[in-house]
Amino acid sequence: MSWIRRYRRVVALAVGIVFAAGVGTASAYFTAQTQIPDNVIRAGTVELGSIPATSAISIDGLAPGTTVTRSMQIVNDGSLAVDAVVTGAKKMGITDFYNSLTVRVLHGEREIYDGAMNALRTLPVSVGAGKTEELSFEVGLPATAGDDLEGDYVRMTLYVDAEQTR
Repeated sequence: MSWIRRYRRVVALAVGIVFAAGVGTASAYFTAQTQIPDNVIRAGTVELGSIPATSAISIDGLAPGTTVTRSMQIVNDGSLAVDAVVTGAKKMGITDFYNSLTVRVLHGEREIYDGAMNALRTLPVSVGAGKTEELSFEVGLPATAGDDLEGDYVRMTLYVDAEQTR
């Protein structure tokens, strides 16, 4: 008889497990859903300008041993903050004169470049979205410049390259 008892126990246990599982899954749940329409995701923009837009550091009559200061503003018309770097390149004129020029660039009180004009590359300047930052250019001709540079000129382009702030 002992096997019959064991059989009944096994059957009773199996029935109990099935019943317990059925009770847990037989209940109903209320559900709901809502909609959140019109979601738009747009990429930001990086757009630059400058004031003035041309001839920002033009100088007439630069003498040896003098420095002339000119200002330029970098304008961020984009929707993202940027880090801007100013470089320059000679487009025409006398190479010896260009190579003799010096420039010191300030962003407020912070010096972001000091050296030869022909190697101009400033440290980055942060410009917030919709903001403007002013730079001062102190352009000089060393006192050691000889008579051979008299009347010489250089036409150059300033470039402002910007990358979104990371």
